[in-house]
Amino acid sequence: MKKNQNPYNPYLPKENGSTSFPASIDPPSNAPDPVPSFASLPLQFDSNRSSLSMRFARLSTSENQQVRQPIITDPHNQDQYLLTSDIGSFSHGSGAVFKALYTEHRPDSEITVHSRWVTLKIIDMNDNESESRDLWRQGKTGLMDTPYGKIIGSRKIFSVVTNIFSDNDELLCVVLPYMSEGSLRYILSTRPQKKLSEEFIFVVLKQVLIGLRDEIHVEFNPKVHKTLNAGDIFVHFDDATQEISIKLAYEVSAYDSETQNQGNNQYAPFLNPKNIFRWGAAPEVYERENEGRSGPKSDIWLFGITALELVYGDLPVRNRVDFNYIVDEIRKKKKLPNSLKRMMIKRDGRFKEVMRNVVNRKKRVFSEEFEEIVLACLRENPVNRPSADQLLNAPFFSDSNDRFKQYVLNGRN
Repeated sequence: MKKNQNPYNPYLPKENGSTSFPASIDPPSNAPDPVPSFASLPLQFDSNRSSLSMRFARLSTSENQQVRQPIITDPHNQDQYLLTSDIGSFSHGSGAVFKALYTEHRPDSEITVHSRWVTLKIIDMNDNESESRDLWRQGKTGLMDTPYGKIIGSRKIFSVVTNIFSDNDELLCVVLPYMSEGSLRYILSTRPQKKLSEEFIFVVLKQVLIGLRDEIHVEFNPKVHKTLNAGDIFVHFDDATQEISIKLAYEVSAYDSETQNQGNNQYAPFLNPKNIFRWGAAPEVYERENEGRSGPKSDIWLFGITALELVYGDLPVRNRVDFNYIVDEIRKKKKLPNSLKRMMIKRDGRFKEVMRNVVNRKKRVFSEEFEEIVLACLRENPVNRPSADQLLNAPFFSDSNDRFKQYVLNGRN
């Protein structure tokens, strides 16, 4: 790929972006103060961390550097993005995700009037051509962000040539809404129980279903999410309005907000939940050759698996055989076990020798309404699974989210 070309963006001029480091940059007076949240903490992605993340870390920690944070400028309209912290990664570590302060360029005014936090996904187009093409396609053909939508859409996508990270980097940037608390899986990873109680699960799942019904599984042009899981559900708290919002990431807006250590070490020797949409996929799409058979009902299957992930914290499976055993037992008994780990121990004939380790575990009691939701989603034949709209009419979804808001915010203390 040649420098100073934008092969993925025919709408933008072939101009360089900002390559300078200002001596100091202060957020505009009307910009919100940084939110002390999970997502604002710098993350360490170890060997899987993107090269951009590592270069950003070196810039931020250099003793000889007197600048604050780097700025990326959109060459099309000169809008600026001040990178303040590294909050995630995507494409298996190929790309980096930053919290950024967005400032709209107003050539006819010296006063900044539009500044807010955004999420900025960035990938080096020269080092990751295939991933860049996928990101560009998703950004242009996917959902755009809407104020009241339940799906996180993109606000803008642009390419820029800059010297911020290293000489003549050609970067593809996607601007997304900022979700202050990160993904639900990330939130749960910070809690001792690492799971949600049923009273909170209905709040989360209801918002996901609304997004599926109104923005993805629409009748006139239905799409398939394909990767629905707890890591794709993001939470935001608005300090100004004191409101909490729950939205589902989809394609271009999805990224990993948990650390590499949380994604790997915590779950060994079990399958990594980051890939649960693959190893826990619906029967009709589990094998690679059947991916073309995916549809809205395969998303409903993943919705049921997400419910299990949230209520149990993780699925203790080493392979697809273990996974199928759990699903079959739930179907056969028509109810959820108090503990998936205990169920797997009993299957393996090791129940007596480890009984002392689990006998003191607090038993979980699930409502019949919740169990009916999960059972309906895990029906073998996709035709028999309910739609998102049908699930929303189930008795399980009928309460407010005030207590869930307190649960999320308590993690900041």
